Amino acid sequence: MERREAPPSVRIIHSGHACNVEEERHTERVYTIREGETLELTCLVTGHPRPQIRWTKTAGSVSDRFHDSSVFNQTLNIAKILRTQGGRYYCKAENGLGSPAIKSIRVDVYSVQGRLVEVCLLYVCLPSMEFMKGLRDQTAADGVCLAAMLAFFYPVGQYIWYFLSHQKKYLDEPTVTVHQSIGEAKEQFYYERTVFLRCVANSNPPVRYSWHRGREVLTQGSDKGVEIYEPFFTQGETKILKLKNLRPQDYANYSCVASVRNVCAILDRSVIFKLTNKTASPSIKLLVEDPIVVNPGQTVSLVCITTGGEPPPILTWICSNDSLPQRSVVKGGTLTLPAITSDEAGVYSCVASNSVGNPAKKSTTIVVRVPIDWSGMAIKMVNPTKVEAQMEVEWTG
Repeated sequence: MERREAPPSVRIIHSGHACNVEEERHTERVYTIREGETLELTCLVTGHPRPQIRWTKTAGSVSDRFHDSSVFNQTLNIAKILRTQGGRYYCKAENGLGSPAIKSIRVDVYSVQGRLVEVCLLYVCLPSMEFMKGLRDQTAADGVCLAAMLAFFYPVGQYIWYFLSHQKKYLDEPTVTVHQSIGEAKEQFYYERTVFLRCVANSNPPVRYSWHRGREVLTQGSDKGVEIYEPFFTQGETKILKLKNLRPQDYANYSCVASVRNVCAILDRSVIFKLTNKTASPSIKLLVEDPIVVNPGQTVSLVCITTGGEPPPILTWICSNDSLPQRSVVKGGTLTLPAITSDEAGVYSCVASNSVGNPAKKSTTIVVRVPIDWSGMAIKMVNPTKVEAQMEVEWTG
C-alpha cells in the first residue's frame, strides 16, 4: 500500500537529567551534562518522503563550531564536551512538504571545579557572613567554612557540596561582533547604511543583556533609529542592536552589559565597541609568492600586512598541520620558520580579525624539496661524439 505524503515532525530525546526551566517569556527543556562527558542527542523524525535532518546550534552551524560529521545524522554526538559548547541545539527536518519542523533543547555544561569558600560563603555560612567578610586570609576562610559545614550539615553537607560544586556558576566576558549592510540609493544622493551589533556571553545561569550608547541606556522604542531584538533561533543567547540608516549621533561608544542578576555574587561584565564612520572589516595582503619552494634547512619568512580595517585588525598565523611548528617565531604579521624541514611543509594562512564582518584570510603553500641521494649511482656518456651529449644514470648498488 502506497504511503501518503506527510509533512515532517521532530522530537529530541537524550539520556541523563533534564528539567523544564521557565524564563520571562518562554519555557524550555534544559539538559544538564558534566564537562568532559559525551553529549548525545537524537532527533526522532516522521514524515513521507523521509525528511532530511540538520543539527544547528545558536546562530551558527554545529559543523562550523565542532567540525562534527554527525550534523546531518539522526544522532548528534560531541565527545569531551567543553563548557563553552553549552547552548541551545536545534534539530531541523524538512522534506519539501509544508514548513520545516524544528525542535530545540538547551544544554547546560557544568564544571566540578570551584573553590570551597565560594560555596560556603553563599550557601553554608550565611549566618556568619559579616564575620567571613572580615577574613582576609583565604586559608582561614576555607577553614571556617569547612568547620561550619561539618558542624551544621554533616553528613548532609557532603551532598550539598557535591551538588553545588557540580552546578558551578560563571559569567564569561561578553564579545561584540559587528556587521554592516548598504541599502539602495535614495534619490541618487546617498546610500542607507545599517549596522548590526551582536553581543554574546557564555554563562550559567542564562545571561541577560542591555545596550548602552555612551551613558544612555537603549531600549526598544526609545529611539526610532534603534531596534533591539533577539533572533527567534537564539532567544536568551544573544542580543542584537540594529542601527538603521546611520545618523551622526549613532557614531559613538556602545557597551553591552551581560548580567546574571547577581547570582552567586557574580558581577555584571561589559564590553565596549567604538563605532565611527571609518569602521570597516579587515583586509590583508601577503608579501610572498605562492607556492614557496625551498630547500631543507632554509629559513623561511612569511610577511602579512593589513591593507584596511577599523578597529585595527589583529593578525594571527595558522597552519594546515593543526598547529604552527614549535620552533616558529611570530612577530606582528611576520612568521619565521628557521631551518625548515619537510615535516613543516604545508599551507600557511594569515588571518585578520577586528570583530567587524568576517575575518580576512590569505594563504600560501610551502613546498620543501626532497634531497636526492646520489650515492649508489653511476653516470655514463651515451654517444659522446654527438654535438649534444647524452647521459644515462644507472643504479650500481
